[in-house]
Amino acid sequence: MNASRSTQQNQRRLPRRGLWLALLTASAALAAGCAQSKGDDDVDPSLRGKVSGPSGSAVAGATVYLVPASAVSTEEITGAGVLAGTTETFDEPLEDAVANLDDSFPEATTNGSGSYLFNSVPDGDYFVYVEPGAGDTEHIRGGSLCRVSTPAKSLRGKTKDIVMSSSPPDTATYTGMTTCLACHPQYETEKTVAHRLGFRVTGQNSPLQDTSAHPEIDDALDYFLDGDDHEDGTPVYHYDYDGTQNRFDMFKTSLTDPGTDAELNAILWLWRDDITQEYKITIENVANPSDDNHIVTRVAQLTYGGAVYKQRFMIDWEELETRVMRNGLYPLLQFQHEGDDSRYDRTRKVFRDYHLDFYWDDNDTPNTPGDDVIADPSVTKNISRNCMGCHATNYTQYDDTVTGEVLCDSVEDPNGEYDIDHDGSLNDLNTGCESCHGAGSAHVNNGEGRYIVSPEYLSPSRDVQLCGRCHNRQAGADPIGGDHPLNADSEFPPPGISRAEFLADYVKPTVKGPLASKYWADFTHAKSHHQQTPDFVKSAHYRNDDRLMGCSDCHDMHGGTGHERALIADPHAPDSPLCMICHADDIGSTAEHTAALLGVPHGAANTACIDCHQNKTSKTGSGHYGFLLSPPTGTSADDTETYFENDVSSHVFDVPGKDNVGVSGVLPANAMPIPYTQRCGVCHDPSQLQYQSPD
Repeated sequence: MNASRSTQQNQRRLPRRGLWLALLTASAALAAGCAQSKGDDDVDPSLRGKVSGPSGSAVAGATVYLVPASAVSTEEITGAGVLAGTTETFDEPLEDAVANLDDSFPEATTNGSGSYLFNSVPDGDYFVYVEPGAGDTEHIRGGSLCRVSTPAKSLRGKTKDIVMSSSPPDTATYTGMTTCLACHPQYETEKTVAHRLGFRVTGQNSPLQDTSAHPEIDDALDYFLDGDDHEDGTPVYHYDYDGTQNRFDMFKTSLTDPGTDAELNAILWLWRDDITQEYKITIENVANPSDDNHIVTRVAQLTYGGAVYKQRFMIDWEELETRVMRNGLYPLLQFQHEGDDSRYDRTRKVFRDYHLDFYWDDNDTPNTPGDDVIADPSVTKNISRNCMGCHATNYTQYDDTVTGEVLCDSVEDPNGEYDIDHDGSLNDLNTGCESCHGAGSAHVNNGEGRYIVSPEYLSPSRDVQLCGRCHNRQAGADPIGGDHPLNADSEFPPPGISRAEFLADYVKPTVKGPLASKYWADFTHAKSHHQQTPDFVKSAHYRNDDRLMGCSDCHDMHGGTGHERALIADPHAPDSPLCMICHADDIGSTAEHTAALLGVPHGAANTACIDCHQNKTSKTGSGHYGFLLSPPTGTSADDTETYFENDVSSHVFDVPGKDNVGVSGVLPANAMPIPYTQRCGVCHDPSQLQYQSPD
């Protein structure tokens, strides 16, 4: 692992590609001069090397392909195509190229010592890509030379050794993050990333969590006021219930009494018991005080989030009539760090209803005032069944025969967060080392990089799929069929899996990606969170003839980078250091780039690449105001005056224009965020956009 980390860091420090190729060419020329000025005809045309695993063990029987850069498909990938699965023959740049055209590619097979030989390398640029032999269940497709295309002249006469990722055997078991850190203490920094901070005991960190980089994480707990009764707490008013909506916030919310102009249904009181020190939420049924259970108090055992724009609360539940305590936890209420109750938009306030409807029975459809009662949530609504798969390391499901709940287990760790399966041992509820590297027992016993997934040696599409198992928003292939990507046996996909395997085995055939409702009107840019992968596969970063990128090219999920979202460089600083790792030779500075495209230089001091190429189109929290045509009033008139920016950056990396169907002719409050109504609006006037037609 230390060697892998070092290799990863050295790759990031490589010179810009143009300079790199120039140095290679100069070195080749110097070598030719020292060899008595051999002519081109005397240059050794062969390419040779050895294929090994990270531990140095030979990989025999593997096929090394020279995949022409021109063979990488750039056929358009659309949201509709992802959803329907019609893009699957060309959505993995190298693996699909080999599957479709391998008969025409130069190839060589490794011998027993892992050596390969190409007698000659035809003209062209190539990705050097390796597939393990049919009987090799340890190694994963890709290799250390498959990300960047190389000219034939830089391959001829060279020895190019290739490292392939290993993987755990089927018999390997999960050991827990504490075990990983015992040998790899340099990755203690992983404790600071948001992946590690998802589920927490309310107000507490486990020894595997470090919130120092996110001082705002528990801002919501400021509303839980100390007292010995719920009325000592903060009231969050829930009103104007509409059970006919297909959404999670069927109630409007406010921190102040909405008054007689609204139908007040319930109050959620947020308080901290000054005797037990427990964080509690009390549901008060205001609409029907005669309800036998008109006041119900439960403990917020866990929080989810807080490091990325929102936090939710997970409460325990004792059944109202039987007084049986369920073993699952249930979600209730969403706090939004950038929320503001002065906004008219109900989704952008400080608190947003998050499934109070689970606990609300109106006894009629549609809502009939006066019939409303607090009720037990369905056993199908607990977080173990519906949420934990994309968070807990080694997620497994089981049926609780006592309560009737579908519950889960995850890897046991003495430094874990919570005993999710109630067996007396703590579980790690969050993304840990083994989530991306695989079960670690065989690696612990063997060491030296073997029997563990090394993401930097995967094919680029498999690198993306590490994250794409969760950042995808599909329906699972399991009997439940929710957002969990589970197979028919309710198993979570292992790391190193291909996109093709994922879509074939872990995804419902009719819902292979986000629904149209999760996109803006153009069916291209994400409207909802955790769908970065179906955005990214549309991008030129993912498929091109030069450098095939994956998530790890920009994010180091071990943390410790000092930049937001574990980015390896700052995207906001002048001339966008993150983007210039690759693009310095292509565009020079942002001012040069914008001058070439637009005829006007936009200064590096106030324009970053992401201002145009990664607009925040997706919404996970409240978002915030973009361009304002006039000061907000908090009334319905704001819909025609306020453009919004959301929370999550688009990963399509294009620049959606003001003629986009999601913007032109659309009222500002309902428009897709685009650069023109965000950064460009500082100087340009978007006021006429709502009156223009898309063409």
